[in-house]
Amino acid sequence: MDKLITIEEASKWASNYLKNNITESNISYLIQYGRVKKYNKKGQTALALNELKQYYQNNHKTREDSWKKELGEDLNWKLSFDNIPERERTKHVHRLHQYKGKFIPQLVEYFLDNQINGFKKEVFFRPGDIVLDPFCGSGTTLIQANELGMHSIGVDISKFNCFITRCKLQKYDIEKLQGAIDYLIEKLKNFQEKKILEFAEELYKVMCDFNYKNFPNYKYKYEVNRGKINEEEYSKDKEKEFLKVYRGLVKKYKLNPYTNSSNSFLHKWYIDNVTKEMNFLKNFIEKGKDKSIVNILKIILSRKPIEKRIALTGICHHNGFDYSVA
Repeated sequence: MDKLITIEEASKWASNYLKNNITESNISYLIQYGRVKKYNKKGQTALALNELKQYYQNNHKTREDSWKKELGEDLNWKLSFDNIPERERTKHVHRLHQYKGKFIPQLVEYFLDNQINGFKKEVFFRPGDIVLDPFCGSGTTLIQANELGMHSIGVDISKFNCFITRCKLQKYDIEKLQGAIDYLIEKLKNFQEKKILEFAEELYKVMCDFNYKNFPNYKYKYEVNRGKINEEEYSKDKEKEFLKVYRGLVKKYKLNPYTNSSNSFLHKWYIDNVTKEMNFLKNFIEKGKDKSIVNILKIILSRKPIEKRIALTGICHHNGFDYSVA
């Protein structure tokens, strides 16, 4: 039997082995996504030391080598920030919207700041300087320049990209924004049909049960990574299986998953009741007098599927969300 080590022990061993900071979160990621097998050691999650070592020998260096083979040996692998966990790559406002074309803020910091993550280099920008990003996307460069005390100008051909960037850079009264969100949720509760809430609750439950049974997290992913399960074929089969369950619930609650407005983008992706809810929120948001709050709520609405409701207590009108509602 291979020697079993805890996540904490694995973090220390891997950091020493790779001469890099490998956090406990990095090790947990390997277990969660089936890169290494999960064991139990005196009530604690554990993994096999030899398997962990084999993983890093086969994957860590291979990934770096493969990129160098494609781009050249002079590639600075440290600039991949491969060891940065997801929560840091999408820190604070960078998580606001799932814009797919953005790069990580740590890369921007490297070029703007004089010393980031232990790198020492020539200084090109200092606080008070002006930074221009002619293809600003969702505003990563502008945000990081702002953090470092620099002025910034962003240009983009996409109106929506500029809208996201402005929302990220805007200063907000957090209490007022929270009050606005709570107020909208309360209004939505009053607008929603009872059967929709019951449908969503039951759908969520059966989906959780289905996923737990058919996609047992790390065990399933462990088998996929070793080629014992064809993920594409398996997923297609399970999709067909669950679709029958979904259609059964739609019929049970007498919902209309179709619409006559076939040319509408929303109606192609959402059932009729959900589309009505989104239009209700959109129209209600646009009545707000504080445009900064209105804009950030639009981003939030576009970011979060309406089905993922959060159960929060209602908030009264005096919380500062000043709407002129007829």
